[in-house]
Amino acid sequence: MKAAAIFGPGDVRVMDIAKPSPGPGELLIEVKACGLCSSELGMWNDPNFKTAEPIFFGHEVSGIVVALGEGAGRFAVGDRVTIFTDRGGYAEFVSVPEEWAIKLADHVPFDWALGEPIGCAMNGTARSGIEVGDTVVLIGVGFMGGLILQGARLKGATRIIAVDTRPESIELAGKLGADAVIDATKEDAVARILELTDGEGADVVIEATGKQGALDTATEAVRIRGRLVIFGYHQGGKRMIDVQAWNWKGLDVINAHERDPQAYLKGIRTGMKLLESGQLAIAPLLSHYYGLQDINAAFEAAKGKTEGFLKAVITFE
Repeated sequence: MKAAAIFGPGDVRVMDIAKPSPGPGELLIEVKACGLCSSELGMWNDPNFKTAEPIFFGHEVSGIVVALGEGAGRFAVGDRVTIFTDRGGYAEFVSVPEEWAIKLADHVPFDWALGEPIGCAMNGTARSGIEVGDTVVLIGVGFMGGLILQGARLKGATRIIAVDTRPESIELAGKLGADAVIDATKEDAVARILELTDGEGADVVIEATGKQGALDTATEAVRIRGRLVIFGYHQGGKRMIDVQAWNWKGLDVINAHERDPQAYLKGIRTGMKLLESGQLAIAPLLSHYYGLQDINAAFEAAKGKTEGFLKAVITFE
C-alpha cells in the first residue's frame, strides 16, 4: 500500500509498504481522509529535525472498516468511522483498537469527520469554563479557532469577540456568527476589547494561535478574576508570560489540551454528535484538498498560509 513518511524538513516521501493486518481487538480501516495538523507542520518545518528511519504520521483520520481482528465485534465490515490514532494516517490503510473508532452517520462526508481535531476543540471548549452569559474573546480563528467559536456559543456565551490578522479568518469569524470581529492589523485589539466590555475585559479569553503576541493580548484583554485559556499549540521555543499581571488579576489559567486517549474519545464522540445534528459546521473551515502524492504541497500551503488557506485535507479516492 501507499503511505507517507517524514524524514526531515520538507521531506515527506510516499512509500510502498506492507498493508497492515488487524491484531486481536483491532479494526483495519481503509482511509478516506486525513487532515493536516499544525503540530506536524512544526516537524516538517524544523531545520534541526532529521531521521534515518521513516516516521509514518497522520492522525486526523476517517474511513471505512474493511476487516476485523480476532475478538473485535463492535463494528461490521463496511461501517463508516472516524478514529483516534497517534500515527500512520497518511496511508491507504491503518489498523486501530476498535475502542478507538466512532461510527459515522451516512450523511456525514469523510472529509468533515476529522475526529481528532474536532474532539480536541470540543475538549478545549469544555475545559474553558464558559458559562451562560459570558463574554468570550477568541484570539485566532483558523480551523481550530473556528471550531472553538462554535463550541463557545453552544456553551452559552452571549457575546463572542473574535481577533485575527488574516482576511480569511476575519471573514470566517463573521460567517460563524462572532458578535464583533477585530482586525488586529487595523486597530488596537486590546483597546477595542476594553471598549466593547466597558473597560472591564472579557470573562474568558481563549488564545488559539500558539504565538507570543496572542498570549500578551490575552493577558491584557481578560478581566480581573477572569479565565485565560491557552489552546494554541506552542512550538518553536519558550514563551514569556506576565506573571505579575496574572497574579494581580487573580486569573484562572487553563491549558486546554488533553493527552488521555479516553478524554480524546469523549471529545470526538461529542463532536460527532454535534456534526451529525447540524450544530457544528465544518465545511466553511476546509479550504485545500490534496491527494497523497501531493502531500508536500499541502505542507507548503500550510506553511506559507496560501491565500484563502484554513485547513488542508489529504483525500483518498
